[in-house]
Amino acid sequence: MRVAVQDANVLIDLLEADLLGLWFRLGIETHSTDLVVHEVRHPEQTRVLSTMIHAGSLIVHSLTASRLEAVGRSASALKLSLADASAIALAEELSAVLLSGDARVRREAQHRGIEIRGLLWVLDEMITQGLVSPKDAAERLTRTMEAGAFLPGHECHERLRRWRDR
Repeated sequence: MRVAVQDANVLIDLLEADLLGLWFRLGIETHSTDLVVHEVRHPEQTRVLSTMIHAGSLIVHSLTASRLEAVGRSASALKLSLADASAIALAEELSAVLLSGDARVRREAQHRGIEIRGLLWVLDEMITQGLVSPKDAAERLTRTMEAGAFLPGHECHERLRRWRDR
């Protein structure tokens, strides 16, 4: 079983596309931090996320005072939010894949040798495992893009073209 740490933007994108439940069916042990979870603010998304946390599907880590201080120093030095720095630190600690679409987070994760993936990889995995059809993935990606997700435009349009033709 693989282990992944969710950053806020991918977590919110999965909620926006109504894919979080399917994400957990991929069989990837999923972790995040309390700082990341607190970035989800839409009431319906918060309700869905809370259900997944209470079910044990998403393991949420609370930072100790000393860990928070270290993450704060890292966040300041790297010009990242506390939540972003906490996700990087947790992925490093767990030797996990980090799921994020944030460019600064991705650069820092790569610099530290952390495997980094984004929403498009998640959709590819869901198609490969038969959890969504290519046409359904295209619809959900379109919905996420229309909601204002920060995704690589060229890669999104290439997948939409490919998925809609299937």
